[in-house]
Amino acid sequence: MTNNEKNTENNSRYIRISYTLTENTPVHPDLTKITITPKNQIEAGDSYNTSVITVENHSGTHVDGPAHFLRDGRPIYTYDPNELVFHRPFIVNCPKESDELITPEDIAPAFKGIEENRLDFDCIFICTGFSAYRETYSEIYLTKNPGVSPAAVSYLRQKLPNLKCLAIDTVSMSRFGRMQEMIDLHQTAFKTHENLEPLIFIEDLDLRPINNSMNMEEVMVIPWQVGPIDSAPCTVLVKVRE
Repeated sequence: MTNNEKNTENNSRYIRISYTLTENTPVHPDLTKITITPKNQIEAGDSYNTSVITVENHSGTHVDGPAHFLRDGRPIYTYDPNELVFHRPFIVNCPKESDELITPEDIAPAFKGIEENRLDFDCIFICTGFSAYRETYSEIYLTKNPGVSPAAVSYLRQKLPNLKCLAIDTVSMSRFGRMQEMIDLHQTAFKTHENLEPLIFIEDLDLRPINNSMNMEEVMVIPWQVGPIDSAPCTVLVKVRE
């Protein structure tokens, strides 16, 4: 068993699809680089080990709350743990190359053949395959990532009335350097619309360990418990059937 896996009953196990934060974690160009500085160290003669961690709250795998882009939006630290557990996850495979935009036309085929009364998914993973650039070509990963269009988010919210979480394997849900597109995207997701609840975003995920929606039973999102910040780094666990 690896550090990312934990056996559970009924031939199920948890897989961690969030990245470990390190000083080498690629972070969005607008963010401060992560530093982890030893303070007390047993090897230096101290009685115990401690470290000082400097990290912005949108570094590595993290969850965005509506307060990220809305003045009156809800910050992630106010979410109850049960609001961050999802029981009907679904993977949308949408291979994309550098700087491409994900549109409703890219996403719609994933739902063909599914009966309307079965479209009760509460968490959607958009798998672009772009995580292949994360370690080897980090500059491309950080500045040339594909992004989701505001129209695609609007489509998903209308198509899936139970949707609460949208997650992706890129550094950001929006393309780099397009400020208005980024604002429109996040506000489309985070604003309350008719009877639809605001979404949360999870960015910078490793979706390679999961490739079959039918095997997923549950998704758990565990943010750092820090108030009163809008968003936070998080651990994401997926329970899968063997």
